[in-house]
Amino acid sequence: MIGQRIKEIRNNNNLTQEQLADGIISRTYLSLIEKGTVQPSTNVLVKLSKRLNCTVNDFMAEVSHFKYNNFEILREIGHYELKIDNKDYDVVKYFIDKEYELIEDVPLPDSGRIHLIYARYFKFKGDLKRTKLHTDKALEKLSTVAVNQHYVNAVLLKAELLMEDEAIDEAIDILEETVYLLTKFDELNISDIKLRFALVKCYIIFKQYYTAHRLIEDIHEISSRLSITYKKEELKKFEMLLLLKLERYKDVLELADSGETDIDIMRAYSLWQLDRVKEADQLLKAIPEPDKEFSSIPQIGSLYEELTGRLGGL
Repeated sequence: MIGQRIKEIRNNNNLTQEQLADGIISRTYLSLIEKGTVQPSTNVLVKLSKRLNCTVNDFMAEVSHFKYNNFEILREIGHYELKIDNKDYDVVKYFIDKEYELIEDVPLPDSGRIHLIYARYFKFKGDLKRTKLHTDKALEKLSTVAVNQHYVNAVLLKAELLMEDEAIDEAIDILEETVYLLTKFDELNISDIKLRFALVKCYIIFKQYYTAHRLIEDIHEISSRLSITYKKEELKKFEMLLLLKLERYKDVLELADSGETDIDIMRAYSLWQLDRVKEADQLLKAIPEPDKEFSSIPQIGSLYEELTGRLGGL
């Protein structure tokens, strides 16, 4: 009970565990105190109370129930989801320190959203182990209700992790299953586009170009019906790549209306395939070598190398 009370007062003071523990005890030891795993000495309690501007007796008082209020928790969840969306990751540490996931009576869908915030934060931090752990917990808890945007976001993160592990077939399975579940609802939304966009990437890796192109056509149709755009430039690059793989080179040129490196490489490649060799060579000489690490099209490097090998001697 003392540990819960210390945690409550700390949260009321908007202090992290590091800030409260600094110069008194280690953050790890404070975490154990708040969890009730260890009992702090009187000396430690006195020092903590001074930093928290309270008395030791305040630690003995009954824990209030404000933190179990669903409205308060939901408000914080929404606040930190927005912070994550805006890539304001540093402040999310305050939310994680509150350990809302340990509260037993938080509804499962809300708990799932909490774990998803954690997963996205640890993904940014490069902590793959905890990213996977919280992604799986988010999916488990969010799957207890009808498919919604939060569940879709968890699925997209899970698929991204699977793709990084080269488990493309598993990524396709979870994405296709979620697309199917969404078809049970009459109204289309941005989730229908996001899932198909992720599937396009998967099918390109599998070299299922017809399937991937069909999905892009679906994205265009849904986008038109909803009057929205999603990753417009990246989608155009994928569409050009697929048209190129399907040997529809004239269609590639119709989309190539930008001076961006990746697009110009695919434009030059199409010109070369259409026997417009001089135009292709002239364009290629004006194109800087692509940065494979930052290109959204992983195949762009091989296209550039093939072009320079074919046209370099002209």
